[in-house]
Amino acid sequence: MSLEILAEKLMQGNETALEAIIDRFTPLVSTIVYNLANGSLSTADIEELTSETFITLWYNREKIQPDKIKGYICCIAKNKTKNKLISMSRHQTANIDDIDYADGLVVADEIENKIITEVLREALDIIGEPDKEIIIRHYYYYQSSTEISERMGMKSETVKSRIKRAREKLRTLLAERGFTK
Repeated sequence: MSLEILAEKLMQGNETALEAIIDRFTPLVSTIVYNLANGSLSTADIEELTSETFITLWYNREKIQPDKIKGYICCIAKNKTKNKLISMSRHQTANIDDIDYADGLVVADEIENKIITEVLREALDIIGEPDKEIIIRHYYYYQSSTEISERMGMKSETVKSRIKRAREKLRTLLAERGFTK
């Protein structure tokens, strides 16, 4: 069923449509929350914010524009996460005794991870669609080639071969930028 039809059914109060949207977008919402939190939230907090996103969607379903539901869900997740982080920061106080001198290493690791992530994003942009989507679904959402093939309307064998070729392209692109095993 198309996303727009699901959105229209959701607007009419159809709980089955909500369940289908939750199934489809939970990985995306969880990723948004996780990335925005940048290590500041526990797994339970991430799960809670993910659930709250869909609860908010349900209670505001009449405001949905069916062709923009994905963006609407992403905005809800982003706003919920930012509000949670702001709330947490208001309740924290700085204490000199809490400073860990190993924090410099953590900061260096974070910077390195951000650089690697940016280089990987650029490489994924270079390999283009549909390989980019297939790689993201496989390695970030842990979808099997069968799931990917069903969702993207391809044969499972095609998905497997695209994963293999895309990995080789990515390996080459990353090696050109100085990243090796």
